[in-house]
Amino acid sequence: MWIHKESGFTIFEIIVVLIVMSIITAFAIGRGLDPGTELSVQTEVLKTHLRHAQSRALNSNIPWGIRTNSAGDQYWLFRFQNPTVTTVQLPGEESATVNLAPKGITVSVGTYSFDSRGVPYYTDETGQPAATGTSLGDLGADQTITLLKSSVAEAITITKNTGFIP
Repeated sequence: MWIHKESGFTIFEIIVVLIVMSIITAFAIGRGLDPGTELSVQTEVLKTHLRHAQSRALNSNIPWGIRTNSAGDQYWLFRFQNPTVTTVQLPGEESATVNLAPKGITVSVGTYSFDSRGVPYYTDETGQPAATGTSLGDLGADQTITLLKSSVAEAITITKNTGFIP
């Protein structure tokens, strides 16, 4: 009695697997080359960092905020205890400064601060409230932060009076 063992794959099965793998690879490469993907991710990270600064300000009696360097390719978390401005490492980051340069992303240059009520306000370079808006330090309008990579831009809005970041 002959026992016929079948083992291995048929040519049809191999071709189907190769076609499926090709489609998945093409999709993955296409998503990876889209500059908007990395920009969207970094925009959400910056929103989280701004909310973290706002939360820290709400839980203390001192202003907290995010400040960028003059090139707009780095930012950091700070707290202001008159007269000292202290840089504090953001959660989940390897250093006190978040460097966007390797990703080719820039952010609007500025200081984005929150008071002990979580309300955003203008500050000068030392972290003190600056005389702009309707009263000392108050935002006269919503504040927009723009992130840019290549020709793709995304915006973050900080709502005046409430500090809401959608």
